[in-house]
Amino acid sequence: MSVITQRGNLAEIVVAQLASRIDSGLYGPGDKLPSSAQLCEEFGVSRTVIREALTSLKVGGRVTARQGAGVFVTEKDAKTLNFEISRIDNIRSAMQILELRLGVELQSVALAASRRTPEALAEIARAYDQLESLDTTDAEIEAQADFDFHLAIAKATRNPHFPRFLEAVRGEISLDLVLKHRQSAGAYQTYLKKINKEHAAILAAITQGDVKAAKNALAQHLEESLNRYRAMLDEPAAAAEE
Repeated sequence: MSVITQRGNLAEIVVAQLASRIDSGLYGPGDKLPSSAQLCEEFGVSRTVIREALTSLKVGGRVTARQGAGVFVTEKDAKTLNFEISRIDNIRSAMQILELRLGVELQSVALAASRRTPEALAEIARAYDQLESLDTTDAEIEAQADFDFHLAIAKATRNPHFPRFLEAVRGEISLDLVLKHRQSAGAYQTYLKKINKEHAAILAAITQGDVKAAKNALAQHLEESLNRYRAMLDEPAAAAEE
């Protein structure tokens, strides 16, 4: 029997229930949450509702997903940043984190291009190959591989604060990536080819040590999605760079 009896958005109700269990200590730091199938049965809702609820908890920094292992309550001493990003809706949250990423990652990719080492380049290339070779329809797995590519670039800066920053806002970044990877089959194949080409351009520029090209490739990669979100929300685009 479903534990949900209130009216309202089902995902929000599931979020409130799970957050309450975390707050009460029923699910302690580092504990694994029940599987999606178990949560579906317990709450009497669809897998889509559970996926949305878990994504919301990830965005809030309450839980973290480990590929192939499940979803776990965030450790209390984990280094997270509380930006209080607005949850008016998913699109606005995704737009806001992209605006923040654009500022940080432009510097990150520039430093990566100028400070790259053979080991760092190999890690970025591995992350790129992993993303390009994925054969799955799971948006969250694809989003994780996409995140790992950008994380490898951050590590190549040889400034530990860049990868720490990305890890701290992993949940918010994942929300944007999942939204982009969760598309219709036809549109998605076109999208995959496009982002793989963009990632390849970023990798090539870093490999060649071309700071300007690396920044241009990264800006092109992120700004198109950012402007699309702004258009959906009827908000003005940023002023063009001089």
